[in-house]
Amino acid sequence: MIRAEGVSKIFGPQPASIMALLEQGKSKSEIQQETGHVVGVNNASFDIAPGEVFVIMGLSGSGKSTLIRCVNRIIEPTGGRILFKDPEAGELDVTTLDYEQLRMLRKQHMSMVFQHFALFPHRTVLSNATYGLEIQRRPDSERKRIGQEVLDMVGLGEWGQAYPSELSGGMQQRVGLARALATQARVLLMDEPFSALDPLIKVNMQQELKRIQQELQRTILFITHDLDEAMRIGDRIAIMEDGEIIQIGSPEEILVNPRTEYVARFVEHADPTGVITAGTIALPFTSSLVQRVGNRYGLQYFARRGYPRLRYGQDSTGRLKHVMTNERELPVQPLEQVIEARAADHLPERRDDLILTCPETTVLRQVLRGRLHSALPIVVTDRDGRIRGLVDDPELISGILEKRGHFQQDTVTTSDCAP
Repeated sequence: MIRAEGVSKIFGPQPASIMALLEQGKSKSEIQQETGHVVGVNNASFDIAPGEVFVIMGLSGSGKSTLIRCVNRIIEPTGGRILFKDPEAGELDVTTLDYEQLRMLRKQHMSMVFQHFALFPHRTVLSNATYGLEIQRRPDSERKRIGQEVLDMVGLGEWGQAYPSELSGGMQQRVGLARALATQARVLLMDEPFSALDPLIKVNMQQELKRIQQELQRTILFITHDLDEAMRIGDRIAIMEDGEIIQIGSPEEILVNPRTEYVARFVEHADPTGVITAGTIALPFTSSLVQRVGNRYGLQYFARRGYPRLRYGQDSTGRLKHVMTNERELPVQPLEQVIEARAADHLPERRDDLILTCPETTVLRQVLRGRLHSALPIVVTDRDGRIRGLVDDPELISGILEKRGHFQQDTVTTSDCAP
């Protein structure tokens, strides 16, 4: 949907002349000291897939807000290309569009939500929400219909005739979001839209954005300096430092495997329980802590160190058939099912005769909840139902405290779990 190729932005009287210094490897501080020019963005490249929430984050001055403004050319990039691909517009090089083409791109295909709400104080909530449609010269009846739909979507359906001064900060930001959604643009550019909100309202808006995204599947480029926010809403995250993108990956990849000391410091205090997944920390059957203990009735049996009487029976496709102890078969239930069934228990029973299973995409927060109901290792499966590995207390502690997964030590594939 969007591809940035080597985008750079230099602020100063002769920005084009500074590009050669960047190519020579000069740092941002060196260029500023020698020439007085400021490097806002340095050779940034990334791809955003249709329907993806792509988050760019970094500290103040890292270049993230400059970069997002280069995407729709509110700020003119000094170098590089920005390609936009759309079923209606085709593929466009945004950096080569003339004034009218750029206006059309912004009107029809890209909407922007700013940090400051930028609402018209003399217009009603409905009129603010439909401003983009007015610019598109949509009929009045169509504007009102779409405007009411998006206000309903963001939870402001009954506030259409109110004025911004009558709304709280969170409600005003919802109007800004509704205004961006109303144009039906496939791309939303969001520059720290929730940073001015109180913490509780901010979390509510993040949840609201996720809910709307599940329904509309827009392509979103989201800027933030808040790591928890990035982890909560992003499909992938790009981290910037001094104008450069230094790592791109899923929230889990960045949390578990930071590539630089800067990224490691950035994620040091992040809460891993809602990001790291069971598949990442699961102890594979190829580990030295798991032993093959025999074959019987066409099944292969494995035992984990610390649980010598437990026998995990796996068929030829790598799927769990049963778990035995002292010739007795233990009940096996999905983790989510047990959590839902016992949600009302204030002091849940922690059984030592129940095996729980969960998909590899289950986050550690849910795995921890499962540990309240079973003291035995949880069996982790891939999307085809094959055993990925086991999760017990050592894996959970390592994943939470050290943000470390077994894949960093052992390369495990689905075939590794099958005989």
